[in-house]
Amino acid sequence: MSIDNVVNFIFNKLEIFNKEPKPEFFIEKRFFKKENSSVLKIILPPRGRDRLLVTKVLIRRFRKRSYSSLEYFFPEEVLYPDPNDTLKFFDFMKNKVRSDIRELKEKYSFDRIDIIAPSLAVVSACLVANNNEDISNIYLLVPGSCLASSLWKGIRTEKLKRIYEKQNIKLEQLQTLWKNLAPKNNINALDNKNIFIAISKSDKVIPYSFRKELADLVKTKYPQNTSIVENGYLGHYFTVLKYYFFSKKLLE
Repeated sequence: MSIDNVVNFIFNKLEIFNKEPKPEFFIEKRFFKKENSSVLKIILPPRGRDRLLVTKVLIRRFRKRSYSSLEYFFPEEVLYPDPNDTLKFFDFMKNKVRSDIRELKEKYSFDRIDIIAPSLAVVSACLVANNNEDISNIYLLVPGSCLASSLWKGIRTEKLKRIYEKQNIKLEQLQTLWKNLAPKNNINALDNKNIFIAISKSDKVIPYSFRKELADLVKTKYPQNTSIVENGYLGHYFTVLKYYFFSKKLLE
């Protein structure tokens, strides 16, 4: 059994840690300014307010490169039983993060600001970076092209899908409601940005077709600025771990 399936079993079958999320629209952040740093690395979380060990490791690696860092903390869950609350949260998030970026760039005169986004955080990254001249590089790790479709077909969100079905919400309705949240609909203005996408053929969390769709769309629109790396064996979580712990790509 792959690690993706193990995590799915814990969260969806045993329903450990599966609390009913409340519409808490808060965002916390931790900013570190490295002396004489001209580069700011922003890490957007897929979900959860707790700081992950892997994120700590990545930030230490940034400091060794003399990069500043801005780490965000979101509510425990950002996908709510009421899909309208999900819309409200992402709108709140986009405005808050974009405002923070403007203020930090003006205050510290960063030459370069990069966004790193694993999994569900790709939704946030595309909302923040699209049509945003302050962003230079975007790193999208194990992304999906459509939030609604990824939720409906993915193994990590089976419980929430059942909640929606009990409300007689169908996939088509969710796709329409969340149209403006879909990463594939927020890549139209990423000009002059370098885009890195890492996907895995063995990813069990988000169907491969959705990952491939976003990668192909971005590569077609920005062929000169897009780099795509695909592995066939690491899966969803180990792909993220690879780049946080070992790869030099996020340190560029």
